[in-house]
Amino acid sequence: MYFIGRIIPICRRKGWEYAAPEPPAPAEEDTPAQIAIPGYEGLTLQAGAKKQSLRLPNPAENHCYFQISLYLADDTLLWQSDLIKPGKTSAPITLSRPLDPGTYPGATLRYACFRLDREKTPLNGAETKLTLWVQ
Repeated sequence: MYFIGRIIPICRRKGWEYAAPEPPAPAEEDTPAQIAIPGYEGLTLQAGAKKQSLRLPNPAENHCYFQISLYLADDTLLWQSDLIKPGKTSAPITLSRPLDPGTYPGATLRYACFRLDREKTPLNGAETKLTLWVQ
């Protein structure tokens, strides 16, 4: 048997069939269909400084808040943003400590996503690996 398009559950019993009712779909404004997560090969930071000019975005097509965290490869938290609205960017990054010049492979950007509702209900998140180039 082949199905084309949407699959509807069928119950079979003694020669008759009926389509089981489908659960109601969540309201579009309640649940984002997809969340766009920016990916980076690497980020360039200024050596010896906590305050950076770098800002990270939440793409306008998203229907959720972002909270972004930057970690070194050893899981040291370097920075965490406030909630970022869709179409906006974070405040300039302020690192927890200045970094020496060099290349830091295996850093991680962790994206925590939250609904735009009053409770800011958590959604799925994501992690991306990248290299930090500190000059």
